[in-house]
Amino acid sequence: MGYWVLGLSILVSMAGALMGLICVRQSTKSVTAKFRMVWLASAAVSIGGIGTWLAVFVSMLGVEPSGDTLIRYDVTRLTAAAVLAVVSVFAGLVTAGRAPALLRLVGSGVLIGVGSSLAMALGMSAVRIRGELETNVFAILAATLLAIGIAVATLWFALGRRSALTVVGAAALFGLAVAGTHFVRMAGVEMVLDPRAATPEGDDLFSFLVPMFVVGTLSLSVPITAVLVAPDRRTATDPVAAPARQPEPPRQSAPFPARDRQPQFTR
Repeated sequence: MGYWVLGLSILVSMAGALMGLICVRQSTKSVTAKFRMVWLASAAVSIGGIGTWLAVFVSMLGVEPSGDTLIRYDVTRLTAAAVLAVVSVFAGLVTAGRAPALLRLVGSGVLIGVGSSLAMALGMSAVRIRGELETNVFAILAATLLAIGIAVATLWFALGRRSALTVVGAAALFGLAVAGTHFVRMAGVEMVLDPRAATPEGDDLFSFLVPMFVVGTLSLSVPITAVLVAPDRRTATDPVAAPARQPEPPRQSAPFPARDRQPQFTR
């Protein structure tokens, strides 16, 4: 299809990552555990569902095998891959906590990186062609290690006190890194075509992905609205953030004027 598919994939990944990073930052300001989980769930959908899964399969629209080979997809496996990507990111975010700590960041990065890699492997297993797909184990391992590194760096940017410009730059790097990880994985995939094989069953990716693309991009409006409203902020109830109200000094009654005082006589 051309390089515009790659550009669209990177933009989708950047948009999902940016919204996810903002939601993670908002979760650190939440007073209640309930609202914190809501923010983290929104971040998981943005980063895992849109920034990773949707972006990767948008780039798959540009895969054009030679000849008249048809590519079909198992929609059930594609959906399961999306759910796995979101769940792995959510588990990693919950494990990371509120502040960047080295052990937590590494553990969360492993959860997110391995989970995302498994999700992409599940998604690639949904591909149906006239023949077989052969994968290189070393390419998969390299893509998984790269995904872990991306996850650790993303959490470090999200949980630290960074400027808005730094967060935007981190989202841009995330989009480029996701595209790079996908192409490292695809470099280890080889299509072994068999003209004698039956026509593959399944759905066309374009007919399935276009509705998912529309739903995914529109779903970003939900966390955007939540960030603008932000009903749950730590500064709203934090006694340290709000200045303490000083008690008013007691009022003193004015003394009687000297002319009103009556002289006292003693007998």
